[in-house]
Amino acid sequence: MKNNKQIRAFVSSLYRGGAQVPVDQFKPWALQQLRALIPFDAAIFACGNMSKGKFHNATVLGLQDGFTSSLEKTADLNPLYNAISANLGSAFRICDVVDDETYYQSKTYHRCFQNFGVERILSSAHADMRTRLYTLLSLYRFDRDNDFSEEDKATHEALSFHLVDAYSHVYFLHLTRPKSETQERFAAVVDGEGVLHEAQAGFAEELEEKFQACENGRLPFAVQEGTFTLGDGNLQAKTTPLGDLYMVEIWDEGPLDRLTSREREVVDAVCRGLSDKEVAIDIGLAPTTVSSHLYHAYKKLGVTSRRELRQLIQ
Repeated sequence: MKNNKQIRAFVSSLYRGGAQVPVDQFKPWALQQLRALIPFDAAIFACGNMSKGKFHNATVLGLQDGFTSSLEKTADLNPLYNAISANLGSAFRICDVVDDETYYQSKTYHRCFQNFGVERILSSAHADMRTRLYTLLSLYRFDRDNDFSEEDKATHEALSFHLVDAYSHVYFLHLTRPKSETQERFAAVVDGEGVLHEAQAGFAEELEEKFQACENGRLPFAVQEGTFTLGDGNLQAKTTPLGDLYMVEIWDEGPLDRLTSREREVVDAVCRGLSDKEVAIDIGLAPTTVSSHLYHAYKKLGVTSRRELRQLIQ
């Protein structure tokens, strides 16, 4: 494995430098960083949901179109697939699971890898059994005489987790906006059927308190746009369209969740330092109506002044 200084520099670059990289460019950028430590000719960094059995997001470097589909179709024949699936987080070379003579005569090689010039493979998989999300990270070389070394294997194993974790971190860093709420929120991206495509660390754990986790990698509630209450009312959720997908945020109920949308609007304006008259102009209400909303908000939040209100919100 590369020395500790190189490993620390790589990991630091992923989390710090990666935050400045557009999320749609993170995977190819991260693979290029990895290439400096483990030379390779091609690679795939792909994410999927076990319940669907296919990748929903795959970045491929150095290979022709069609490789991802070919890899999916031959997964059941691939001896490396069984090894990495049974040993999540561990790196394997093809030579670790089958001898060269057998492999180069196999259906996997002839139906998939040979067609794309792939001769040597170094691969690992990571999965969260609660969310059913998995990630494949495979590196390829085109020269059969240039196999990956034991050092390459150890380096891959040490860094693959950080590649997967950093991608999730950067993904949600770009996706979510800073919020004024003090409650910690967890987010996930799902399709219209509620099948998870990405999930922030802690999302599944938060749901486990109210439901039986994300059974089969699917939300335990129907996808619906807007903000709504889950379970016994102590868990809040918000669903926002994201192209053909949806972002779902969940959080424990806090004081502000007891307010109506109009009361919340008034409170937000007051906390910006506006007077009742200025709030009325800002959101288009009569001053008396603003005062009424503020009165009801005070009662729900258990405060008696603007100063207490600001302290609660901030």
